[in-house]
Amino acid sequence: MTLQTAPFPKSSNATGSLARIAIIGRGFTGIMNAIALLKGFNRPFHLVMFDPNPRINGGEGVSRSAKTVLNSRVRDLSVDPTIRMDFRHWLEADEEWRQEASREGVDHSFVSGETFSAYVYQRFSEALRDRTDVVVRIQPEAVSAVHRASHGGLLVVSDEGQQTHFDAVFLASGYGVSESTEEAPAVAQPQNVIVIGGGVYAVDRALKLLASSAASHITLISASGFLPQSHTNAAVGPVASNQPLPSTLRGAFRSLREAANTADLEGSGWQGIMNGFRLRAGELWKGLTAEERRRFKRHVKPIYDSHRNRLPPAHYQRLHQAIASGAITMTKGKVERIATNGILLSTSAGLQVLAADRTVDCRIRPIDIDAPLFRSVISAGLAKRDELELGILVDRCGRAVTGPETFEGLFVMGPLGLGSLPDIDQVPEIVLQAYAATAAARQWLHDTGAAADIERVG
Repeated sequence: MTLQTAPFPKSSNATGSLARIAIIGRGFTGIMNAIALLKGFNRPFHLVMFDPNPRINGGEGVSRSAKTVLNSRVRDLSVDPTIRMDFRHWLEADEEWRQEASREGVDHSFVSGETFSAYVYQRFSEALRDRTDVVVRIQPEAVSAVHRASHGGLLVVSDEGQQTHFDAVFLASGYGVSESTEEAPAVAQPQNVIVIGGGVYAVDRALKLLASSAASHITLISASGFLPQSHTNAAVGPVASNQPLPSTLRGAFRSLREAANTADLEGSGWQGIMNGFRLRAGELWKGLTAEERRRFKRHVKPIYDSHRNRLPPAHYQRLHQAIASGAITMTKGKVERIATNGILLSTSAGLQVLAADRTVDCRIRPIDIDAPLFRSVISAGLAKRDELELGILVDRCGRAVTGPETFEGLFVMGPLGLGSLPDIDQVPEIVLQAYAATAAARQWLHDTGAAADIERVG
């Protein structure tokens, strides 16, 4: 096992003829790609992980907040798809956790990002320990560009201007480069608080503020007017339909709505229907016209997201109890400006000023596709924007798609591919994509001749 933070040599000759792979980003997507490469790339290689923060610990990057509850159950969070219960077994080794597990058992429990992150980093360390033939370096630099190298491969350019050659590059920066927000200091008296955002993260923060008595009242701002729906108390698997999926957006969601209504009447719940639909969403997405995809983004995506990004049942119950009691007021609108004493909100009734002692912004910012890093790969012809401008066009394995039979070693992983793969921001989907990308990288490097160099050294 070798893990270093020393500068990586610029020339491939300096490290012999081993395959050289870069991962840009070291949140969950980046670490998951590293685990998959360490477990599935079956030849010696050099791996460099670019991250301006060189620390490795269990609290970084798995969710927007390490203490925020994840929206997948324990049973769905293994980082090894061949050992589905791996995360459960890891948790069960902790006596304290076993005592705190839900009545339904460990499989159906929900954990914080902090707990899951500790597991992910432990598995990363173990995978690295088992690969004595691999050198992994953490490069504490931000990356500003990726270009083609004149002699083949890719050049990764740091903010300091250093250029380093690689055979394959994985972009794994989550939702892209965004400003992080610092936690506000604790206050002596409960406050009137505005929480901006309509997702799981925003709801979790609102409930924690109430539970800790840091807030006397919370105004929860959802741009779409939707909040996350609930998981079932006991997990349900996907419910597959024998009927072919309609090929149009309107037809597909009419079919989904009818199936969910039938499931509710039968007492089985709509969640299994939604799980089954998600397995076929990629198939539907490929067949939609450009106009239908734009219509999905404008009108359907908020509803779809509220049903796929679900709250643990206990959280959902607490949320609606707080709304019923008046402790939380849900408001629909677009935040135009945030000030120290409140926000300027645009609603259907016009502009409104909402006063507050504190504002907490929990929105997931859209990927800034015009950031220098993404702009560089697009201008170099290594990648293309997806037509909804949600991110970069990719295939199921994360390969950047620029045209038929065109691929030059750039993988774009996780949420950066949301415009191509509608559910690729979920942990289980990222895990599967990481292993698929590893297999694709292994085959591609073999086909391009890099494997011959690996064989000579190995």
